[in-house]
Amino acid sequence: MPTLQGQTMDEHFFKLGMDASEPYLTYAKSYTTVNSPQKPREWVKRSGWTKYNSDGSWEPVDAPNESMLTFDTEVMYKEHSFAVMACAVSPTAWYAWLSPWLLGESENEVQLIPLGDIKQPRIVVGHNIGYDRARVLEEYGMEQTRNFFLDTMSLHVAVNGMCSQQRPTWMRHKKNKDLRDKIANESNSVELAALLESKMLSEEEEELWVGRSSVNSLRDVAKFHCDVTIDKSQRDYFGELNRQQILGKLEELLDYCAADVAITHRVYKKVFPNFLEVCPHPVSFGALRHLSSVILPVNETWKEYLTNAEATYHQRVDDVQRRLVELCNEALKVKESPDIYMNDPWLRQLDWSGQEIKMVKGKKKGDPPRPAARQKKPGMPQWYKDLFPKSTADISLTVRTRIAPILLKLSWDGYPLIWSDKFGWTFKVPKDQVKKFENQPVVLCDMSEEKNLELRDDRKHVYFKLPHKDGPQARCVNPLAKGYLQYFERGTLSSQYALAKEALEMNASCSYWISARDRIMSQMVVYEDQVKQSGSTGEKSNRLGFILPQIIPMGTITRRAVENTWLTASNAKANRVGSELKAMIKAPPGYVFVGADVDSQELWIASLVGDAQFQLHGGNAIGFMTLEGSKAAGTDMHSRTAQILGISRNDAKVFNYGRIYGAGVKFAATLLRQFNPSMSEKETQQVATNLYRETKGTRTTRRILSENSFWRGGTESFVFNKLEEFADQERPRTPALGAGITEALMRRFINKGSFMTSRINWAIQSSGVDYLHLLIISMDYLIRRFNIDARLAITVHDEIRYLVKEEDKYRAAMALQVANVWTRAMFSQQVGIDDLPQSCAYFSAVDIDHVLRKEVDMDCVTPSHPHKIPHGESLDISRLLDKDQEAYLDPSVVPVLPPSPQKYSYTPREPVMAALQANNNPAFIKAQITKDDKELREIIKEVTKTKSATASTARSVRNGSKSTNFHSAEPQKAVLMDVDSGLYRDFRYLPQGSRHPHFNMNRQTWKPRPAARP
Repeated sequence: MPTLQGQTMDEHFFKLGMDASEPYLTYAKSYTTVNSPQKPREWVKRSGWTKYNSDGSWEPVDAPNESMLTFDTEVMYKEHSFAVMACAVSPTAWYAWLSPWLLGESENEVQLIPLGDIKQPRIVVGHNIGYDRARVLEEYGMEQTRNFFLDTMSLHVAVNGMCSQQRPTWMRHKKNKDLRDKIANESNSVELAALLESKMLSEEEEELWVGRSSVNSLRDVAKFHCDVTIDKSQRDYFGELNRQQILGKLEELLDYCAADVAITHRVYKKVFPNFLEVCPHPVSFGALRHLSSVILPVNETWKEYLTNAEATYHQRVDDVQRRLVELCNEALKVKESPDIYMNDPWLRQLDWSGQEIKMVKGKKKGDPPRPAARQKKPGMPQWYKDLFPKSTADISLTVRTRIAPILLKLSWDGYPLIWSDKFGWTFKVPKDQVKKFENQPVVLCDMSEEKNLELRDDRKHVYFKLPHKDGPQARCVNPLAKGYLQYFERGTLSSQYALAKEALEMNASCSYWISARDRIMSQMVVYEDQVKQSGSTGEKSNRLGFILPQIIPMGTITRRAVENTWLTASNAKANRVGSELKAMIKAPPGYVFVGADVDSQELWIASLVGDAQFQLHGGNAIGFMTLEGSKAAGTDMHSRTAQILGISRNDAKVFNYGRIYGAGVKFAATLLRQFNPSMSEKETQQVATNLYRETKGTRTTRRILSENSFWRGGTESFVFNKLEEFADQERPRTPALGAGITEALMRRFINKGSFMTSRINWAIQSSGVDYLHLLIISMDYLIRRFNIDARLAITVHDEIRYLVKEEDKYRAAMALQVANVWTRAMFSQQVGIDDLPQSCAYFSAVDIDHVLRKEVDMDCVTPSHPHKIPHGESLDISRLLDKDQEAYLDPSVVPVLPPSPQKYSYTPREPVMAALQANNNPAFIKAQITKDDKELREIIKEVTKTKSATASTARSVRNGSKSTNFHSAEPQKAVLMDVDSGLYRDFRYLPQGSRHPHFNMNRQTWKPRPAARP
């Protein structure tokens, strides 16, 4: 194991963080103290970079080559994705760049913007800077530049962002405020303005947090931090005007671009110092450089992927549409036979009116009447006419069209599907057969308010809503959606035509491509030969290209990275067109991807919070199961939950994480209904309620034990109580790196108990982000210390992948294992536990692969990619150690770019958890464990007696009182559910019953941290 850079893990990571952050942190702090020079009065019309000096002179330059820049680009996005102009400002000069394509000097729109020497450290500030980075020349290469792209949007979100629940309220307040300002400025009615003013003010006083946050656009962020109003109307020109028209407004548009740069720097000067207060640990800053520099290599097969996916999609859609049209034509055959279509339960739902052909007089006297001009499909019924947007247009009929289920003659349990304007798709059942559906997950419809008189007045039948994954209140509007495929496979949903199932399968298989195709096809791919201008780099199939994911490194209030394609990409599935997306990212010849998924990352963090009260890994039930449970043996938490609830392990993951993030019984019931559709509404509510009682426990208020209400008697009660305690602090901070919560969720700005789910979610997910940042900084140090040729390729929450030179792959894998041990040790020590179990210290496997994919043995065969991709290599720590010298991190290696963490001095800080641990006492720990009300009363009686005795002693002893140590309990017995409840018949082999722990009354809860080295 490489040597630690300090006596504690916090000292070690502080020094590694500082080493990774410099000189960027110094530049970043310095850049907040300088003012931008005055903007140029005139702009020079020449391609490339032009430098504008403060004395009014200008000169052509190859690149800015500055250490500190604020940077913005403008794109004619309807023409292409490349920049047509850019502006930048340093502490001493302004710069402007114009594309040769814009000026007509070249017809090649692939024009990238140089920023200068890749070995020169620089900070590049911008709002959503990931967008601008994708247009920078030097970023398209295998060697990582020393640019640090600092995103003001991310800084704002971390400090003053808002959660999704708050956004609608904030938007409403903003709209009201804008209206109030408009009336106050424009109206002559003083009374109206005053009335509006008082009303709006009173509303805002109820929502203090509204004044502590804003949405993320530059306009709103500038208004919030700098109270500056900026006009963004000129931005529309880049989507409306052509090349010549843009040139005609060149001065105006360069002024607009420069104004954005100037205001971004002003925002940066305000928000960056605030960010350093909220996230003071250097690791939180240093990791952002790597997160903002991710890169995905591709080759020519990327174009094949797009072509194949699009062709497969169109083929499937066209096949189904053609056959739907055939069914449509079949239905038309009975248009003149009302006795047939009115006795068909499906066809009678169609509007057969409008078949009359409008006639007009003949052109000449005596000519017979002739059909009127411009009639849409004369002689055809109304339902058919509605399928044509215009009389000359093609038919618009897909599986999403309302009449498709009617044409396919769909049935539920053999009963025809009927459309209701109020309830969506229903099925009608004769009254004498209603009992059949008493215990099924379907809802009886009250047709008294139905607009369709035929349904409202039907006394012979009752109508049931089709079940919906979102619960009994939701209505089904498309029974051919992919969620209903399972009902088809079980025979519950059926059709008179085999085409129905094909249509449903087609819809399910194309759903991913339909939703993602625009984002995927608009990815900016730049090939190496386009950058180097030196011709092809090799054979066409090996042509190397790059995609720079336009990541917002801290895009949510939990500081998670956000990006709309790669961070949301699904894994390859055999029935999903285009789902092989990630596997199209291919390492160049001589390189591989080395990475790992953090095992149960956020589950482990949550369980560690519970274990902290016992100062022992596995001290509480969920902690024990996280450590000892095995996915292979089916004994880990997700597998057990899946078995108990009769759902898949992946579905159980969603269930467990939802609960840990603070979601309630309603959320659990909705998920159960979605994952196990055979359960009735009553059953889902019962199972969800019992499950929460056994895991989360019972909500209890006893002021003598705790100032706040607490959970007790559940296997996860310790975790939830500590998470709520975290979330309810005056200034909540994460346990590992001490990162603070956004102001919009601080306790003093919100009503008591408000947004508790979001705050608990923040405590877990933000700690997960700390975990990722610690991993990245560890790898940054190890890569430089041991001369490993590697750079970060992508991270997706708990996944991390590095692009590594082939000969360094095993050393990179070992570095990842070391980084994981360091990170878990840091978390453990920060919650007061000074050891680390081997079962969670190492990644269960490190993957070495030539493509990006979830597992190295996935074939990635899909409808659009029928060929198997050769498997990669997956190594656990034992197999990695067997590689011997190939995986050895040799301390005698002389680093080319030596890290120097030892030069930074460290000042010890009090761990965040220390303050919370002071609240522990044996009685409260007992109370959290007990389920029995009688035993709770005994505990309270004991506490009351102790307090009375203490008060009596205090009165008799006037010389001062002896301090009392807090004590910790023995581990809680690990049982996931109460098997005695009789609810879970398949869970009988787990240990029955429970006993309450004995307490070690002489054990100190919080261990003093060893002093730092002088």
